[in-house]
Amino acid sequence: MINNLVRTFYTVADGLFLAQLSAEDFAASAFSWPLNFLFISLGMGIGVAATALLSNFLGSKQYERVQVYVDNTLLLTLSLGIILAILGYLATPWMLSIMGGSGSFLDKAIIYFKISFIGLVFDFVYFTYQAILNSQGNTKIMTAISGISMTINILLDPLFIYDQVPVINIPGLGWGIAGAAWATVVSKIVLIVLAIYVVNQQSRIQPQLKGIRFDWPTSQHIMKLALPSFLGYGGSSLGFTVMNALITSYGTNTLAAFSMVNRISDIVMQPQMGVGMALTSIIGQNMGAKLYTRANQIFKRAIIFILFMSIISSALMILFQQPILSIFIKESADSDLWMQAQEYLAYTAFIIFFMGLFAALNGFFQGCGQTKYSMLMTLGRLWFIRVPIVMYLRYFTDLGSTGIWISMLVSNMLIVVWGFYIYRKKDWKTLVQAQMG
Repeated sequence: MINNLVRTFYTVADGLFLAQLSAEDFAASAFSWPLNFLFISLGMGIGVAATALLSNFLGSKQYERVQVYVDNTLLLTLSLGIILAILGYLATPWMLSIMGGSGSFLDKAIIYFKISFIGLVFDFVYFTYQAILNSQGNTKIMTAISGISMTINILLDPLFIYDQVPVINIPGLGWGIAGAAWATVVSKIVLIVLAIYVVNQQSRIQPQLKGIRFDWPTSQHIMKLALPSFLGYGGSSLGFTVMNALITSYGTNTLAAFSMVNRISDIVMQPQMGVGMALTSIIGQNMGAKLYTRANQIFKRAIIFILFMSIISSALMILFQQPILSIFIKESADSDLWMQAQEYLAYTAFIIFFMGLFAALNGFFQGCGQTKYSMLMTLGRLWFIRVPIVMYLRYFTDLGSTGIWISMLVSNMLIVVWGFYIYRKKDWKTLVQAQMG
């Protein structure tokens, strides 16, 4: 949970500092997020697949297979990270233009997005080392090094962004939105250097760089399991890309309000999301050890915890609405921006219940090695429910931006109902046994 929270502060920190420049700078940094996530999603898919497979093999004590899968996971993430970083950097202006960006807003988004691609390689390699530790249930060390990386990002942001660093009043580099992107890249470099050091020093499994070899059947197995996760994450990011294009048509204030409240929900949702991610390795190890009843008991207890944390998060968002939003929005900001952000935050207080359950179901499906159901949940939520509702309410009602908030609530609720239907219907014992061969 803490590790996820720390990672979330990478984007939150950028947003906080850029919001002090202007709503346009903040919106420009958020505008490219879905496309950035589209490229990262392949690495995330490989990381999810590796975590599930490694935890299964560790649970069943197949240690020789563990080493082969670790080595090939690193080869896959490194090579694909380099290729996608180059392609993304070159295609940035075209991609952001077709999303509807224009003028100075587009120029700023291009600058931020291009620099972000330089850090993509480090993101991909990080997923390998994260999977190594997550599969062993060893998350404390990664949390510590993520904290160090985040602190560096926060310290560098004002120095790189502003001409004069606030509070301490020393000269800054004045790079504006480019400075926020560069601060994140530098912190990612620190993160991966520390991750490699920790795994090499303290993990019982680690990549064997000397004599490492590519094994096609192993890589094929990883990619086969990663493909549904990638399609899920990738389809999700494409859905958010379409959402961003639709939201942009409502104006910069709507996009800024949408992005700001999403940053807030990202923070308060970390306990629930952390439980969901933890379930992948815990369910995977128990299923691999053939402790099927115990795996189901763990999932049910996770649901109770998630609902409890959602109640607390919802109460905080309702009770401290004004102070929370004032972190991102200046007192002198447009009243329309305040109104839309307050309305979306009120809807989010209920949305987070379904987002937490969504995370738990994803964790269970992935731990069982059944990533296709995670994919179907992710794609179904956006493409079959949310985007159609947004488009209908956009063109056939006069709800305005309220239609966006309604679509967020309804899509999360309906897909969770479907997820629990799948959970109750399938024989997970048989599916896991077939997956492990």
